[in-house]
Amino acid sequence: MKIYFTRHGETEWNKIDKIQGQLDSPLNENGINMAKKLREKARNINFSHIYSSDLNRALDTCKIICPNKKIITSPLLREIDVGYWSAKQFNDIKKTDPYLYNLYFTKPEKYNRIDGESFYELIDRVKRFFELYVYNSDDENILIVSHGITIIAMFTIMENIEIKNFWQNRVRRNAEFNIAEYKDSKFTILKKAPLNLVNNI
Repeated sequence: MKIYFTRHGETEWNKIDKIQGQLDSPLNENGINMAKKLREKARNINFSHIYSSDLNRALDTCKIICPNKKIITSPLLREIDVGYWSAKQFNDIKKTDPYLYNLYFTKPEKYNRIDGESFYELIDRVKRFFELYVYNSDDENILIVSHGITIIAMFTIMENIEIKNFWQNRVRRNAEFNIAEYKDSKFTILKKAPLNLVNNI
């Protein structure tokens, strides 16, 4: 199986460096165009199944990439839940919550919050998706449209990375394909999208 997985197109909040988490902001014009370009890249790929986060920015991207196709939505593919950080500016969070902010980026294995998810919880959630739709599937190609941090979680699982090294991978550009192969119970990374220039979650 080949797994094509991508982050949603650019949103209004992405552009102004505002944290989204499990809140949502719409695709902007650039984000819509990004998704259209990815549709062209995907037009000769026959996806056996198409999966999307149920958050609108991912689902809208997926609908542009694969118009008139059946899309299976799953909350398991949502972005990490960052609690009250959602809809805040990164610079503001760095000032108002420096301890948790520092844990998030430098000690992810110790990051935890009562109003959201830890990285352990995020990775367990993504593993549940793989258990449902990947590990026992005989599909040839699948598409997954998800989110920046969730895609890092996918790489963490695929590359068997310890959570303390979670940020070994970083947020990838919007609407660019990452590609992995799953064969004989083993993941092989075939392509990583270029890195994003800012931290958007």
